[in-house]
Amino acid sequence: MKRSDLPTTRVLVGIRDHGTHALDELTGTYPIKVVRAAFARDVRRGYIEYGVTLDRPWLTPQGHKALGL
Repeated sequence: MKRSDLPTTRVLVGIRDHGTHALDELTGTYPIKVVRAAFARDVRRGYIEYGVTLDRPWLTPQGHKALGL
């Protein structure tokens, strides 16, 4: 499995629905390495940001906009 198997929309919905615990929810389906790579991709795109650890992200205003919120 690779990063492209986890689309941005799935990451953003996971964060919207599970908040900073999205990693726990997404690793039920995807390997942790893939989830972290997808989080890093979406940080670079400006959809999510994080504080101390990439494992606990939240949506940015741009991420909310991408979901139509």
